[in-house]
Amino acid sequence: RKGRPSIAPELLIRMALIGRLYGITSERRLCEQVRFNLAYRWFCRLPLDARVPHHSTFSKNRHGRFRDAGIFRVLFEQTVRRCAKAGLITCKDAAIDASFVAADASWQCKMRETDMTLPRLSRPVREWLADRANAQPREQGAAPSAPVEVSRTDPSSAWSARTARGRFGYAFNVLIDTPGGVAVDVEASPARFSAEVDAGRTMLARASDRFGYRPKRIAADTAYGSAGFLAFVTDRGVIPHIPVLERSEQTKGKFPHEAFRYEREQDRYICPTGNVLAYRGANRRAQNLRYTASPLDCRTCHLKRKCTGGSSRSVTHSQFEDVRELVRGEMQTPLFKRSMRLRRGVERVFADAKGKRGLTRLHLRGLRGAEEEFLLGATIANLVLLARPDNLPVRKRRPPPVPERINRMARISRGRFEQSYYATMF
Repeated sequence: RKGRPSIAPELLIRMALIGRLYGITSERRLCEQVRFNLAYRWFCRLPLDARVPHHSTFSKNRHGRFRDAGIFRVLFEQTVRRCAKAGLITCKDAAIDASFVAADASWQCKMRETDMTLPRLSRPVREWLADRANAQPREQGAAPSAPVEVSRTDPSSAWSARTARGRFGYAFNVLIDTPGGVAVDVEASPARFSAEVDAGRTMLARASDRFGYRPKRIAADTAYGSAGFLAFVTDRGVIPHIPVLERSEQTKGKFPHEAFRYEREQDRYICPTGNVLAYRGANRRAQNLRYTASPLDCRTCHLKRKCTGGSSRSVTHSQFEDVRELVRGEMQTPLFKRSMRLRRGVERVFADAKGKRGLTRLHLRGLRGAEEEFLLGATIANLVLLARPDNLPVRKRRPPPVPERINRMARISRGRFEQSYYATMF
């Protein structure tokens, strides 16, 4: 008799799906739309005389039982299982990519040291401090450096210059099954390339554990072409169709890495003048080996100015160089080019989320809030695929026959010529 009546969680989740499907980012406006729209009431299973929940109910449930139970992750994984049951997942080709989404934070509000000692901190700042205290050291790769710019409003976001003006934002990481375009896993990360690569590892491992998803080939752009990530993908029995990340062009006018010949039997490098670069040690965190020439040989070399500015020349060799050679061989195959074409399907998820679902700027703050919004966006993308007639993937657009293409190009050229001709007359 006393207090506010309880509200079913299913009703709130259905209302959240409507808001993401139609790009209604304001929860106040969402409640007004559900109150007056009969189709929304039918989907939410609300009778005409039933009251719509108050907009503050979303915040109370989101930061409480929804976030603790991970309900949006459960909802997204249910759609993945529905797509697999409908035959929309082939487990042959996959693609990974990330897209920048601006955070709900001003680019002018930067955090100072005194801001972290305030008696009352906001919820995103408390979550960020807790995540930093509980962060595990990285097993692979170099240790991440401290961020230069930290937002006072949303410190979990990262400063990125991908837009015309630098913004704080997150990376919307998606693992899809091509060519159907089903989102198999989603991960939110700060908008840093190293965090996006780590998110790719997390998505592959989680999809394998949750659904047994092990594709034959996986495609991505050059940002994922580091030796460590290629080795991780290969160890899972997947062929990486990812361009190798080459840094040999960053030589500042000196001899590139290709100018030195590696002798596998003797485990050494030979410089252009025939001198030996012997093994000098390994950097386990960076996962590379270092080969250095003798300072005496470099001092008497007539090509020293073209080779190095120090006392001796050093060359690094990745521990996973065999994996890099394997991927370089795959880059010459027709399957690699096909995977690069199929990889474009992941852009459909980003385009629909930003252009149709209103995901150009986040409504929630913190890494967990960003993950919830990304999970809702991927859930809607999978539901749209399930609602397609007969649950069939989109048919491939085949190019017209060669004579027809030639005639079409001839008509286009003739039309442009006539247009320019009449333009000169008048």
